[in-house]
Amino acid sequence: MDSKIKQKFVPFLLVSLSLFFHSCKENKWADWKVQNQIWLEQKAQEADVKKTSDGLLYKIIADPTPQDAQPNITSTIVCDYRVKLINGYVVEYQGSTFGGIKSATIPLSNTIQGFAEGCHLIHNNGDIELYIPYWLGYDYQKVIDKEEYEAEGYGTEGTQAYIPPYSTLIYEIHICSVTGE
Repeated sequence: MDSKIKQKFVPFLLVSLSLFFHSCKENKWADWKVQNQIWLEQKAQEADVKKTSDGLLYKIIADPTPQDAQPNITSTIVCDYRVKLINGYVVEYQGSTFGGIKSATIPLSNTIQGFAEGCHLIHNNGDIELYIPYWLGYDYQKVIDKEEYEAEGYGTEGTQAYIPPYSTLIYEIHICSVTGE
């Protein structure tokens, strides 16, 4: 290759490659985000799945004690739960209903937006499935404030070991008891 061409081509090539690799890093999770959006759209079409105004999808499996008070934001629930991704990967589970040992005690004021919102929909001894989009995760406030790229938590950032960014979380929940209704 001619040395004059090399002088012009090499810097161009280096700049092009750096831009290419930078854009790959930025879009690393673009396909996963799209897969999750499509999955949510398809799930929303199922007859027994309902949707809240902020995008939480849910399916009530059983609600045997509708006379009991529903949990509210100041409630603490004891529950069994399992969390999965749309590809079936089980992120976490707790309680005998899902093969764990001990039920979880969770103050609803100290959990992700989608989980707390979904638990308000059923009563003691109720079972529900929640399909929580990433924007109802830990970084909920930053997403609604249009600061999505500064968000923390599983929503747009993911977690280091378990949950990719932009993941829909599928929660299966059995509420064992409610306190502080």
